[in-house]
Amino acid sequence: MDMQQAQGKKISVELTVNEALALTGVRFPQNHQLEVDAMQKIKKSLDEQLLDPRRSFQ
Repeated sequence: MDMQQAQGKKISVELTVNEALALTGVRFPQNHQLEVDAMQKIKKSLDEQLLDPRRSFQ
């Protein structure tokens, strides 16, 4: 699947409320790991759903 085909597809990622807030720019000075964890979840989901040809899109 090329990028043009993938642009209209949707993926689902389960985030905690704090992870989602961290991705919107809310800062958690005591826990920067929230943003890092959220980004890792998104990257993993993209990898699994876009790069793994055995998986199908929802």
